[in-house]
Amino acid sequence: MNRFMILLCAAAVLGLARPAAADMDFNKDVKPILEGTCLRCHNPEKAKGKLRMDTRENFLKGSENGPVVVAGKPEASKLYQLVNQPKSSEDRMPPEGEPLKKDQIATIEKWIKEGAKWPDGVTLKFAGATAAAATPTAAAPKDDPGVPITDAEKAGVAKLQTGGVLAIRLAQNTNLLRVDFSLRGKEVKDDELVLLMDMPNLTELNLGGTNVTDASLAHLKPLTNLTRLGLQNTKITDAGLANLAGMTKLTSLNVYGTAVTDGGLQNLAALKSLKHLYVWQTKVTAEGAKKIGGAISGLDVERGYEPPPPPPPQEPAKAKDAPKKTEEKKPEEKKKPEEKKPEEKK
Repeated sequence: MNRFMILLCAAAVLGLARPAAADMDFNKDVKPILEGTCLRCHNPEKAKGKLRMDTRENFLKGSENGPVVVAGKPEASKLYQLVNQPKSSEDRMPPEGEPLKKDQIATIEKWIKEGAKWPDGVTLKFAGATAAAATPTAAAPKDDPGVPITDAEKAGVAKLQTGGVLAIRLAQNTNLLRVDFSLRGKEVKDDELVLLMDMPNLTELNLGGTNVTDASLAHLKPLTNLTRLGLQNTKITDAGLANLAGMTKLTSLNVYGTAVTDGGLQNLAALKSLKHLYVWQTKVTAEGAKKIGGAISGLDVERGYEPPPPPPPQEPAKAKDAPKKTEEKKPEEKKKPEEKKPEEKK
Protein backbone atom coordinates (compact mmCIF):
# COMPACT_ATOMS: atom_id res chain seq x y z
CA MET A 1 0.00 0.00 0.00
CA ASN A 2 2.80 2.44 0.95
CA ARG A 3 4.58 1.66 -2.28
CA PHE A 4 1.43 2.42 -4.29
CA MET A 5 0.99 5.79 -2.55
CA ILE A 6 4.60 6.73 -3.23
CA LEU A 7 4.19 5.99 -6.95
CA LEU A 8 0.94 7.96 -7.08
CA CYS A 9 2.51 11.01 -5.44
CA ALA A 10 5.51 10.83 -7.77
CA ALA A 11 3.24 10.74 -10.79
CA ALA A 12 1.35 13.78 -9.51
CA VAL A 13 4.57 15.72 -8.95
CA LEU A 14 5.82 14.89 -12.45
CA GLY A 15 2.50 15.95 -13.93
CA LEU A 16 2.65 19.29 -12.14
CA ALA A 17 6.26 19.80 -13.12
CA ARG A 18 5.55 19.26 -16.84
CA PRO A 19 5.32 22.64 -18.59
CA ALA A 20 1.93 23.45 -20.15
CA ALA A 21 1.74 23.86 -23.93
CA ALA A 22 2.52 27.47 -24.82
CA ASP A 23 -0.27 29.64 -26.22
CA MET A 24 0.03 30.88 -29.77
CA ASP A 25 2.16 34.03 -30.07
CA PHE A 26 0.17 36.33 -32.39
CA ASN A 27 3.06 38.61 -33.32
CA LYS A 28 5.49 35.79 -33.93
CA ASP A 29 3.27 33.03 -35.38
CA VAL A 30 0.05 34.49 -36.82
CA LYS A 31 0.82 38.06 -37.88
CA PRO A 32 3.39 37.08 -40.58
CA ILE A 33 0.88 34.70 -42.19
CA LEU A 34 -1.93 37.27 -42.30
CA GLU A 35 0.38 40.00 -43.62
CA GLY A 36 1.92 37.79 -46.28
CA THR A 37 -1.24 36.21 -47.67
CA CYS A 38 -4.48 37.89 -46.53
CA LEU A 39 -3.68 41.59 -46.37
CA ARG A 40 -3.09 41.99 -50.09
CA CYS A 41 -6.87 41.79 -50.67
CA HIS A 42 -8.14 42.97 -47.28
CA ASN A 43 -6.37 46.24 -46.56
CA PRO A 44 -7.64 49.83 -46.11
CA GLU A 45 -7.31 50.59 -49.85
CA LYS A 46 -8.70 47.29 -51.11
CA ALA A 47 -11.22 45.56 -48.85
CA LYS A 48 -12.42 42.59 -50.88
CA GLY A 49 -15.86 41.48 -49.72
CA LYS A 50 -15.79 44.51 -47.37
CA LEU A 51 -13.38 42.63 -45.10
CA ARG A 52 -10.42 44.50 -43.64
CA MET A 53 -7.74 42.68 -41.69
CA ASP A 54 -5.38 45.51 -40.81
CA THR A 55 -6.64 45.95 -37.22
CA ARG A 56 -8.34 43.81 -34.61
CA GLU A 57 -11.47 45.99 -34.70
CA ASN A 58 -11.85 45.75 -38.49
CA PHE A 59 -11.14 42.02 -38.45
CA LEU A 60 -13.82 41.32 -35.87
CA LYS A 61 -16.39 43.28 -37.91
CA GLY A 62 -16.10 40.55 -40.53
CA SER A 63 -17.10 40.77 -44.18
CA GLU A 64 -20.36 41.69 -45.86
CA ASN A 65 -21.46 38.12 -45.21
CA GLY A 66 -20.75 38.25 -41.47
CA PRO A 67 -17.93 37.28 -39.08
CA VAL A 68 -15.03 35.26 -40.49
CA VAL A 69 -13.92 33.77 -37.17
CA VAL A 70 -15.78 31.96 -34.40
CA ALA A 71 -13.44 32.01 -31.42
CA GLY A 72 -12.65 28.49 -30.23
CA LYS A 73 -14.21 26.81 -33.27
CA PRO A 74 -11.93 26.67 -36.32
CA GLU A 75 -14.24 24.27 -38.19
CA ALA A 76 -17.05 26.88 -37.95
CA SER A 77 -14.79 29.80 -38.93
CA LYS A 78 -14.92 31.05 -42.53
CA LEU A 79 -11.25 32.06 -42.39
CA TYR A 80 -10.10 28.52 -41.57
CA GLN A 81 -12.52 26.96 -44.07
CA LEU A 82 -11.19 29.08 -46.94
CA VAL A 83 -7.46 28.67 -46.24
CA ASN A 84 -7.98 24.92 -45.82
CA GLN A 85 -9.34 24.43 -49.36
CA PRO A 86 -7.49 22.35 -52.00
CA LYS A 87 -5.52 24.20 -54.64
CA SER A 88 -8.16 23.40 -57.27
CA SER A 89 -10.99 25.07 -55.32
CA GLU A 90 -12.41 28.34 -56.67
CA ASP A 91 -13.12 29.41 -53.09
CA ARG A 92 -9.70 28.87 -51.56
CA MET A 93 -7.77 31.77 -50.09
CA PRO A 94 -5.51 33.27 -51.16
CA PRO A 95 -7.11 32.98 -54.63
CA GLU A 96 -3.86 33.47 -56.54
CA GLY A 97 -0.43 31.96 -56.05
CA GLU A 98 0.38 29.04 -53.82
CA PRO A 99 -2.04 28.01 -51.07
CA LEU A 100 -0.98 28.13 -47.43
CA LYS A 101 1.41 25.41 -46.30
CA LYS A 102 0.20 22.71 -43.94
CA ASP A 103 2.05 24.18 -40.98
CA GLN A 104 0.56 27.63 -41.67
CA ILE A 105 -2.97 26.17 -41.81
CA ALA A 106 -2.27 24.34 -38.57
CA THR A 107 -1.15 27.64 -37.01
CA ILE A 108 -4.39 29.38 -38.03
CA GLU A 109 -6.40 26.45 -36.69
CA LYS A 110 -4.59 26.49 -33.33
CA TRP A 111 -4.89 30.27 -33.06
CA ILE A 112 -8.67 30.16 -33.57
CA LYS A 113 -9.01 27.19 -31.23
CA GLU A 114 -7.24 29.20 -28.53
CA GLY A 115 -9.70 32.07 -28.95
CA ALA A 116 -8.25 34.03 -31.92
CA LYS A 117 -6.48 36.40 -29.52
CA TRP A 118 -5.27 39.62 -31.17
CA PRO A 119 -3.34 41.95 -28.84
CA ASP A 120 -4.64 45.51 -28.54
CA GLY A 121 -2.80 48.09 -30.61
CA VAL A 122 -1.27 45.60 -33.06
CA THR A 123 -1.73 46.74 -36.67
CA LEU A 124 -0.91 44.64 -39.72
CA LYS A 125 1.11 46.18 -42.53
CA PHE A 126 0.79 45.14 -46.16
CA ALA A 127 4.19 43.96 -47.41
CA GLY A 128 3.51 45.30 -50.90
CA ALA A 129 2.89 48.80 -49.60
CA THR A 130 6.09 48.66 -47.54
CA ALA A 131 8.12 47.60 -50.57
CA ALA A 132 6.65 50.39 -52.69
CA ALA A 133 7.48 52.98 -50.03
CA ALA A 134 11.04 51.69 -49.79
CA THR A 135 11.46 52.11 -53.57
CA PRO A 136 10.14 55.57 -54.50
CA THR A 137 11.14 55.22 -58.15
CA ALA A 138 8.99 52.14 -58.62
CA ALA A 139 5.44 52.80 -59.78
CA ALA A 140 2.88 51.49 -57.32
CA PRO A 141 0.37 49.08 -58.90
CA LYS A 142 -3.05 50.67 -59.36
CA ASP A 143 -6.31 48.81 -58.83
CA ASP A 144 -8.60 48.60 -61.82
CA PRO A 145 -11.63 50.80 -61.09
CA GLY A 146 -13.64 49.14 -63.86
CA VAL A 147 -16.00 51.04 -66.14
CA PRO A 148 -18.94 53.26 -65.13
CA ILE A 149 -21.96 51.24 -64.00
CA THR A 150 -24.87 51.47 -66.42
CA ASP A 151 -28.56 51.26 -65.56
CA ALA A 152 -28.73 47.88 -67.30
CA GLU A 153 -25.86 46.53 -65.22
CA LYS A 154 -27.38 47.87 -62.00
CA ALA A 155 -30.73 46.28 -62.86
CA GLY A 156 -29.08 42.97 -63.73
CA VAL A 157 -27.23 42.84 -60.40
CA ALA A 158 -30.46 43.59 -58.52
CA LYS A 159 -32.29 40.76 -60.32
CA LEU A 160 -29.50 38.29 -59.55
CA GLN A 161 -29.49 39.21 -55.88
CA THR A 162 -33.28 38.90 -55.70
CA GLY A 163 -32.97 35.44 -57.23
CA GLY A 164 -30.53 34.24 -54.55
CA VAL A 165 -27.33 34.74 -56.56
CA LEU A 166 -24.29 36.31 -54.88
CA ALA A 167 -23.40 39.47 -56.82
CA ILE A 168 -20.97 41.86 -55.14
CA ARG A 169 -18.22 44.35 -55.94
CA LEU A 170 -14.68 43.05 -55.48
CA ALA A 171 -13.73 46.02 -53.30
CA GLN A 172 -15.02 49.38 -52.18
CA ASN A 173 -12.84 51.31 -54.62
CA THR A 174 -13.82 49.46 -57.79
CA ASN A 175 -16.87 48.69 -59.92
CA LEU A 176 -15.56 45.22 -60.78
CA LEU A 177 -17.99 42.45 -59.88
CA ARG A 178 -17.99 38.89 -58.61
CA VAL A 179 -21.04 36.74 -59.33
CA ASP A 180 -21.53 33.29 -57.79
CA PHE A 181 -24.39 31.00 -58.87
CA SER A 182 -23.15 28.00 -56.88
CA LEU A 183 -25.44 28.77 -53.93
CA ARG A 184 -28.43 28.02 -56.18
CA GLY A 185 -26.90 24.78 -57.44
CA LYS A 186 -29.05 22.65 -59.72
CA GLU A 187 -31.85 25.23 -59.79
CA VAL A 188 -29.87 27.45 -62.19
CA LYS A 189 -31.09 27.40 -65.80
CA ASP A 190 -29.31 28.43 -68.97
CA ASP A 191 -31.57 31.42 -69.69
CA GLU A 192 -30.67 33.07 -66.36
CA LEU A 193 -27.22 33.85 -67.71
CA VAL A 194 -28.74 36.35 -70.14
CA LEU A 195 -28.54 38.93 -67.33
CA LEU A 196 -24.74 38.69 -67.43
CA MET A 197 -24.49 40.07 -70.96
CA ASP A 198 -25.03 43.64 -69.67
CA MET A 199 -22.30 43.42 -67.02
CA PRO A 200 -19.00 44.67 -68.49
CA ASN A 201 -17.59 44.95 -64.94
CA LEU A 202 -17.99 41.23 -64.27
CA THR A 203 -14.51 39.78 -63.70
CA GLU A 204 -15.14 36.72 -61.49
CA LEU A 205 -17.90 34.23 -62.28
CA ASN A 206 -18.60 30.92 -60.56
CA LEU A 207 -21.11 28.54 -62.17
CA GLY A 208 -19.76 25.46 -60.38
CA GLY A 209 -22.25 22.75 -59.45
CA THR A 210 -25.08 24.20 -61.53
CA ASN A 211 -27.05 22.72 -64.44
CA VAL A 212 -25.68 25.08 -67.09
CA THR A 213 -24.88 23.59 -70.48
CA ASP A 214 -22.87 24.58 -73.55
CA ALA A 215 -25.81 26.70 -74.77
CA SER A 216 -25.53 29.02 -71.75
CA LEU A 217 -21.90 29.88 -72.43
CA ALA A 218 -22.95 31.80 -75.55
CA HIS A 219 -24.25 34.47 -73.15
CA LEU A 220 -20.71 34.92 -71.80
CA LYS A 221 -19.14 36.03 -75.07
CA PRO A 222 -19.46 39.78 -74.30
CA LEU A 223 -17.67 39.31 -70.93
CA THR A 224 -14.20 40.13 -72.21
CA ASN A 225 -13.10 41.40 -68.77
CA LEU A 226 -13.53 38.02 -67.06
CA THR A 227 -10.40 36.94 -65.18
CA ARG A 228 -11.74 33.90 -63.24
CA LEU A 229 -14.35 31.42 -64.46
CA GLY A 230 -15.59 28.35 -62.59
CA LEU A 231 -17.38 25.68 -64.65
CA GLN A 232 -16.57 22.75 -62.36
CA ASN A 233 -19.11 19.94 -62.04
CA THR A 234 -21.36 21.22 -64.82
CA LYS A 235 -22.59 19.75 -68.13
CA ILE A 236 -20.06 21.74 -70.15
CA THR A 237 -18.31 19.94 -73.04
CA ASP A 238 -15.68 20.85 -75.62
CA ALA A 239 -18.29 22.73 -77.70
CA GLY A 240 -18.97 25.15 -74.83
CA LEU A 241 -15.32 26.13 -74.46
CA ALA A 242 -15.37 27.59 -77.96
CA ASN A 243 -17.39 30.51 -76.52
CA LEU A 244 -14.44 31.55 -74.37
CA ALA A 245 -12.14 32.42 -77.26
CA GLY A 246 -12.49 36.20 -76.75
CA MET A 247 -11.72 36.20 -73.01
CA THR A 248 -8.15 37.38 -73.38
CA LYS A 249 -7.93 38.53 -69.72
CA LEU A 250 -8.89 35.14 -68.29
CA THR A 251 -6.27 33.94 -65.80
CA SER A 252 -8.07 31.03 -64.10
CA LEU A 253 -10.44 28.42 -65.54
CA ASN A 254 -11.89 25.44 -63.66
CA VAL A 255 -13.51 22.61 -65.66
CA TYR A 256 -13.07 19.95 -62.97
CA GLY A 257 -15.58 17.09 -63.19
CA THR A 258 -16.82 17.90 -66.72
CA ALA A 259 -16.75 16.02 -70.04
CA VAL A 260 -14.01 18.25 -71.50
CA THR A 261 -11.37 16.42 -73.56
CA ASP A 262 -8.01 17.21 -75.12
CA GLY A 263 -9.81 18.59 -78.18
CA GLY A 264 -11.71 21.14 -76.12
CA LEU A 265 -8.53 22.54 -74.60
CA GLN A 266 -7.38 23.66 -78.04
CA ASN A 267 -10.17 26.27 -77.96
CA LEU A 268 -8.16 27.96 -75.20
CA ALA A 269 -4.85 28.22 -77.04
CA ALA A 270 -5.34 31.94 -77.80
CA LEU A 271 -5.90 32.85 -74.12
CA LYS A 272 -2.32 33.88 -73.41
CA SER A 273 -3.15 35.36 -69.98
CA LEU A 274 -4.37 32.00 -68.65
CA LYS A 275 -2.23 30.88 -65.70
CA HIS A 276 -4.31 28.22 -63.93
CA LEU A 277 -6.34 25.47 -65.61
CA TYR A 278 -8.01 22.80 -63.46
CA VAL A 279 -8.94 19.60 -65.31
CA TRP A 280 -9.34 17.02 -62.50
CA GLN A 281 -11.67 14.14 -63.31
CA THR A 282 -12.16 15.14 -66.95
CA LYS A 283 -11.24 13.28 -70.12
CA VAL A 284 -8.08 15.34 -70.54
CA THR A 285 -5.01 13.15 -70.89
CA ALA A 286 -1.45 13.84 -69.79
CA GLU A 287 -0.55 14.42 -73.45
CA GLY A 288 -3.39 16.93 -73.90
CA ALA A 289 -2.39 18.81 -70.76
CA LYS A 290 1.20 18.98 -71.94
CA LYS A 291 0.13 20.28 -75.35
CA ILE A 292 -1.97 23.19 -74.03
CA GLY A 293 0.75 23.94 -71.48
CA GLY A 294 3.22 24.28 -74.34
CA ALA A 295 0.88 26.60 -76.26
CA ILE A 296 0.44 29.07 -73.36
CA SER A 297 3.57 30.25 -71.59
CA GLY A 298 3.44 29.97 -67.79
CA LEU A 299 0.22 27.94 -67.71
CA ASP A 300 -0.17 25.52 -64.80
CA VAL A 301 -2.44 22.62 -65.78
CA GLU A 302 -3.67 20.85 -62.64
CA ARG A 303 -4.79 17.27 -63.31
CA GLY A 304 -5.07 16.28 -59.66
CA TYR A 305 -3.53 13.18 -58.23
CA GLU A 306 -1.89 11.05 -60.88
CA PRO A 307 -1.00 7.59 -59.66
CA PRO A 308 2.47 6.45 -60.67
CA PRO A 309 2.58 4.10 -63.65
CA PRO A 310 2.44 0.44 -62.71
CA PRO A 311 5.79 -1.32 -62.64
CA PRO A 312 6.59 -3.35 -65.74
CA PRO A 313 5.50 -6.97 -65.47
CA GLN A 314 8.27 -9.15 -64.19
CA GLU A 315 9.25 -12.20 -66.15
CA PRO A 316 8.49 -15.36 -64.26
CA ALA A 317 11.61 -16.76 -62.73
CA LYS A 318 12.90 -19.74 -64.60
CA ALA A 319 12.60 -22.89 -62.62
CA LYS A 320 15.99 -24.26 -61.81
CA ASP A 321 16.69 -27.76 -62.97
CA ALA A 322 15.92 -29.97 -60.10
CA PRO A 323 18.87 -32.16 -59.16
CA LYS A 324 18.43 -35.65 -60.40
CA LYS A 325 17.71 -38.09 -57.74
CA THR A 326 20.25 -40.80 -57.52
CA GLU A 327 18.57 -44.11 -57.72
CA GLU A 328 19.22 -46.17 -54.71
CA LYS A 329 20.83 -49.45 -55.59
CA LYS A 330 18.95 -52.31 -54.35
CA PRO A 331 21.12 -54.78 -52.46
CA GLU A 332 21.95 -57.75 -54.60
CA GLU A 333 20.24 -60.86 -53.56
CA LYS A 334 22.64 -63.51 -52.51
CA LYS A 335 22.33 -66.65 -54.58
CA LYS A 336 21.56 -69.67 -52.63
CA PRO A 337 24.09 -72.47 -53.15
CA GLU A 338 22.73 -75.18 -55.35
CA GLU A 339 21.91 -78.32 -53.46
CA LYS A 340 23.82 -81.34 -54.67
CA LYS A 341 21.67 -84.17 -55.73
CA PRO A 342 22.55 -87.51 -54.18
CA GLU A 343 24.37 -89.85 -56.60
CA GLU A 344 22.43 -92.84 -57.76
CA LYS A 345 23.80 -96.25 -56.89
CA LYS A 346 24.75 -98.42 -59.83
